[in-house]
Amino acid sequence: MKRGLQYFFSKQRMEIFFLKDCVQGFQGEIRIVKPGFFEKYLFPMAMAYQNLPGYRRRLLPDLDEEKLENKIQRRKDIKLFQQKIAGIHLEFVRPPKFSNPSLLKDPIDDKLIIEEVQQRFKLQITKNHMLSMVNKITTYGQFTLQIENFYSPELQDYTTFQITVVTKKPIMKVQKLIDEVATKDEQNKDENKDKQDQKVVKQGKEKEIQK
Repeated sequence: MKRGLQYFFSKQRMEIFFLKDCVQGFQGEIRIVKPGFFEKYLFPMAMAYQNLPGYRRRLLPDLDEEKLENKIQRRKDIKLFQQKIAGIHLEFVRPPKFSNPSLLKDPIDDKLIIEEVQQRFKLQITKNHMLSMVNKITTYGQFTLQIENFYSPELQDYTTFQITVVTKKPIMKVQKLIDEVATKDEQNKDENKDKQDQKVVKQGKEKEIQK
């Protein structure tokens, strides 16, 4: 029974190594994949081989292990950096202009956006990177800014990514109105309760007088 379970689980995943660099991995890299993916795609395309004892060294005698580790580490760095920049979403709440409610009272400039990105995401961008931002943001809505020629210390290379900026009106007045309505409801409940208590007391006194 135990051997049967081992066979079952071994058929769900298998250990392979890549024979050349490809989208799925680097030459010599050992990975765990599904048997079907290996048998139907990787093996017929001569991209990988099952990692049996001694086969990796036999099929790749000139493999540079240090170079392989550097490639794998760089791929991890790229993935981490992509995760870091994928969710850059800035939100600015600004009151409207009195003469024109569709415009911001205080426009959003590149300096403010740069400060926000540096504080929240620890990215040292500059005005020169924000090539897509020609003018200040003066209206409400969602804006996409293109950051170009940004040098990433993690990647030790230049890259391009986007920042989403959203401008909204403050909701303080709406919240204040909601709070006032809630307070008024509570006051009405208290008043009704007091009236009910007074009515009960009055009825009790009337019964005592009748006795």
